[in-house]
Amino acid sequence: MIQVLRYTSLFAGLGYGLYHTQTLKSVGAKKQEQADYLKRVKLIEEAKAEFKKLNPPKVAESSTQSVDLDDPKFDFGEFIVGAVEKLGA
Repeated sequence: MIQVLRYTSLFAGLGYGLYHTQTLKSVGAKKQEQADYLKRVKLIEEAKAEFKKLNPPKVAESSTQSVDLDDPKFDFGEFIVGAVEKLGA
């Protein structure tokens, strides 16, 4: 009877040890995966900031002249041609 209890306890301990080891490995793998992901995100953000610093966005030439459609001297055709030329250039 004591032999049965001894071996039952031994195999129960081994089973628990295997289960606990697998649980710890799984948790460690998830933490490592999360750390790798955060590292990649940080590198991407740094790369974006560096790219933005090296390649500043182009400022579009804005027309400072106001358009008054009610003005009798306003030439709509000339305005459209000028806008098309700015887009083409």
